[in-house]
Amino acid sequence: MIKRSYFILFFVLVFAGGCEIAGPDDPRTSDEADYRSLWSRFQSGTYYFRLDRGCFCVNAGEHWVQVEDGVVTSAHNIWRDEPVLPEHLEYLESIEFIFGMIDQAKKEAHSLEVEYSDDGYPTLVSIDWIELAIDDEMTLRISDVHVGKR
Repeated sequence: MIKRSYFILFFVLVFAGGCEIAGPDDPRTSDEADYRSLWSRFQSGTYYFRLDRGCFCVNAGEHWVQVEDGVVTSAHNIWRDEPVLPEHLEYLESIEFIFGMIDQAKKEAHSLEVEYSDDGYPTLVSIDWIELAIDDEMTLRISDVHVGKR
């Protein structure tokens, strides 16, 4: 009988207290500025991550990407098991650059899908820039983000 009383009391307090569960429409979890803020607190300026670029573009495929102060300083192509040539590093995105792409896509793209990690960085960015165009779509998958150098 005592357990039932505690159970009832618990539910009365939860419902009377206006308890909220954060969901996809919760403004605390859907504001782009909040994700950027989380990301800026998580990273130190130097980090590396795994980037899978699905596109008809230079450097498509999976890469380990090293970033220092927002600039891609080195990368390794996982599929070919070779370093990316220095002149091709400009075609790989830092996470800061990806946030900029998201902003641009919100204004200009036909469709945009974005998912975020608990640390604020995007884990999936899928952009279709022009509705009826072929080969303009881009999908970026970001994973295994680590602070520091690789």
